[in-house]
Amino acid sequence: MKVRARLWAAWTDLGLACLQWADAEATASDMFGAAHPVEAEIPEPYGGVLRAYLQGEEVDPVRLPVDPAGTPFQRRVWDALRRIPRGQVRSYAAVANEIGSPRGMRAVGAANGKNPICIVVPCHRVVEAGLRLGGYTGGLHLKRFLLELEGVKVMGDAVQPGQLELIQAV
Repeated sequence: MKVRARLWAAWTDLGLACLQWADAEATASDMFGAAHPVEAEIPEPYGGVLRAYLQGEEVDPVRLPVDPAGTPFQRRVWDALRRIPRGQVRSYAAVANEIGSPRGMRAVGAANGKNPICIVVPCHRVVEAGLRLGGYTGGLHLKRFLLELEGVKVMGDAVQPGQLELIQAV
């Protein structure tokens, strides 16, 4: 599957602060505002790992350092997302249970939607009950692309049955 989108990044001395999909014609000013219009090549180790990942190599970007801004709850969710192995998915309920908020599926979904660092904080690995893809800020075509890139079989808008071993039961 060929995807036409641009990936924008911002980083601090501690790690990636933002990694977001945008329309292929977007500019730095469109993404970060006029106060931060600088465009530069993504530094190492980020650039190499992300390029390798997007080319289908067996790397997992979750090991890259991150520096996300968020609430304590959001950061707990994002930390849990980074523990989902490449090529696997979890339900919103499973993530909520893992962080100690068993009834917090909607809150997990909201935190997922506010994730500032796609791919490295792999919110695309979270699916709805019934294995439906659910939402993705960058669009379902990108969620499908990322899951398939990792070897997850997707049929329509759901993870293909027969891969239940990829899903943590909760």
